Parts: sequence; structure tokens; C-alpha cells
Amino acid sequence: MLKIFPFFIGWRYFRAGNSTNLISFISLMAISGLVLGVALLILVMSIMNGFERELQGKILGSIPHIQISKTNGIDNLSGLIDLIEKDKNVVSTIPFSEIDGLLTSNGNAMPVQMLGIDILKSNDFIGNFVAGDLIKSIRNDDNKFLLAKGVANKLSLQAGDNVVLIVPQFNPLENTKLTPKIVSFEVGGVFATKTSLDQKLVIGSLSKVTDIIGLSHPQGIRIKLANIFNARETGYRLLSSLSENYYFSDWIQTHGNLYEAIKMSRKMIILLVFFVIAIAVFNVVSMLMMTVVDKHSDIAVLKTQGARNSDITMIFLTQGFLIGTIGSVLGAALGILGSLNAPFIINKIESIFEFSLLDSSVYPIDYLPSSLVWSDVFLVVSVAIILNLLVTIYPSLKAAKLSPANELKYY
Repeated sequence: MLKIFPFFIGWRYFRAGNSTNLISFISLMAISGLVLGVALLILVMSIMNGFERELQGKILGSIPHIQISKTNGIDNLSGLIDLIEKDKNVVSTIPFSEIDGLLTSNGNAMPVQMLGIDILKSNDFIGNFVAGDLIKSIRNDDNKFLLAKGVANKLSLQAGDNVVLIVPQFNPLENTKLTPKIVSFEVGGVFATKTSLDQKLVIGSLSKVTDIIGLSHPQGIRIKLANIFNARETGYRLLSSLSENYYFSDWIQTHGNLYEAIKMSRKMIILLVFFVIAIAVFNVVSMLMMTVVDKHSDIAVLKTQGARNSDITMIFLTQGFLIGTIGSVLGAALGILGSLNAPFIINKIESIFEFSLLDSSVYPIDYLPSSLVWSDVFLVVSVAIILNLLVTIYPSLKAAKLSPANELKYY
């Protein structure tokens, strides 16, 4: 028959605290450490999940998953697009041409990447960060280009301003540099991706950029995939059906290191915070050991009343379990609250103190993302409770071994 009194006494010990201020203080620190450790781990995991989500959604949503190119341009464009779109992993395609250049205005200059795309098919590729009216402005006027926010800010430009682009020229046959081409155009508008693209991207019509490069046909085709993690396999599969003059690049080449860095950082930070929880849990051991010493006379009295060693063990296991459970649940609540409000809180802090925590010229995005995953919360709480319960076994067994005769002989 299950005895209730060990659980009842364990609950009483948990609620009543201890007879000395030192033990009560250590108990408070042990629970507080557990609460903060669990909360911090949930918050860190949510932020790293957010970075991973933004990488897959926003960053990889702003770049091609695969880019198939041809040095002298693609003359059979429609036939190649039809061939590519037959692949089961291909979602959409768009012709493109791009070139690096130097954008100048009012004595200032900065390097940019000029991208020309088929405006009629641009929604799948730039529609998530460029407004429809801006797209229309360059569709109706080849001499208008859209500037990323970072480019426009650095050169103090806005819609309607005129700028000059200096494009290097190169003769591949003679391996010599030619006189740079100078192109003047009007700023049609400014867009923001909130990614590192804001520091370099300029978008124009496909025909205009192709003409600036000096080609008769688009350089290549940008491809969106259903499964981005099969990009390399899909690229080789597509390339095998084309001639030798084609080559491809994928997002793994351009952003693969970033993705791996985020995953590695997530693992390392989680490991470090896990050590914080472990330290807090071992503080619980110290607290329970001191509680056993503090309650030695109570233990002796219980044993003289017929309590068995298993009953004494269960008393302190109950106390340790309550500390672990309540500390973990409070920590989870605090971590969930922090995870859900972290972006808002950081935005407020940045507004008040007028600084930016993340700069898109240094980091891939300019804001702090957070994505709460409930399975992570359950995992953290479960591990914290189980770990806490395991470390309470030793002090609980120690309490059960106390001898009533030795403890009561001075009374």
C-alpha cells in the first residue's frame, strides 16, 4: 500500500524551508539558478531557431537556390526554361544578368551588384521584399533602377535622383582590361530586404543590365527549389542534360558556411547554457545535504515512530522533485515569455538608446529573430526535472542511513 506521509512531509519541508537563514538562502539560490538556467536555455534555443528560420525563409528567399549560367549568354532561353521546369524539385525560374560595378553620386561611391531580371516573372524572386508599385516603375522605364536601403542611405539617394554606374570592361580573348563603361540612370525607388543584400543590391530590367554587360542574351537562369537541401543534387542533374558551356552555383556555395555556423553556434550555446542548469542542479544537492543535517532530529523521530528507510528516502526525493519541477516550470514560463517578446524588447531598446544590435553590413540580418518551438520547451523542462531528480538520490539515501540512536542520545 502506498504511504502518503512521505510525500506530505516532503511537501511540508519544501514549503516551510529550513531553520537556518544560510540553508534558506542556499535553497533560494538553487531554485533561482534553475529558473534562470531553464529560461535562458529556452530563450537561446528560440533565438537560434529564429536565425535558422530567417536563413531558410528570408535570406534564402532573397537569393536563388540554384543559378545556371553561360559565359556568352543563353540564346535558347525558352527551351532551357522548359527543360529546367520539368524537374520535380524546381518551383520557378527567372532569366537574369548581373554585374559588379561602382555606383557614384555627389562625390561618394560604393561597390554594388547590379541585377537585371525579367520583371514579368519577378514576383517569386523579389516580391517578398520589393513592393509591386516599385516593380512596375522599372517595368515601364528601362532607365530606372531600384536601390537597396543600405546603398541608398550611404549615397544619400532617393527616388528621382540620378546616379552614375562605372562598370569594368574586360576582353577575354586578349586577356586585357578595357576602358570602363559609364552608365547614368534614375533611382526608381528604394527597397529593404533586412538582410546583407541591403548593402550592395541594385535591381533593374533584364534587357538594360544585359545591354550594360555587352551581351545579346541573358547570362543565366535563377531557380527556386521545393527542397533547398537537395540543391547540389538538383544542380548536377540539370547540368547533365546541358552542353559543356553551362555551369551552376547553388546557395550552399554562397551561404552554406553561414548555415553551418548557425547550427554549430546553436549547439555550442546550448551546451554552455546546459552547464548553467547542471550547476544549478548541483546546488540543489548541496541544499538537500544541508537540509538532511538540519532535519536529523526529525528523521530520528520518524524512524522511532516506525518510518522505514524507503520512507525517509521518499521524503527527500519528494522535496527535490518539487524543487526541480517548480523551478523548471517557472523557468519555462519565463523563457516562453522572453522568447515571444524578445524581438519587441530589443526593438524598444534600440529605439531608446539609438543603436543597432545587428548591422546588416556585418550580420546576415539586421534584427533579432525568435522562433519558439514547443518540443524544445518540453525537452528542456524534462531534462531539467530528470537531472534534478537524479542528483537528489544521493542526499536522500544519506538521510535514510541516519541512526536514530546516535541522533537522539543527546536529547
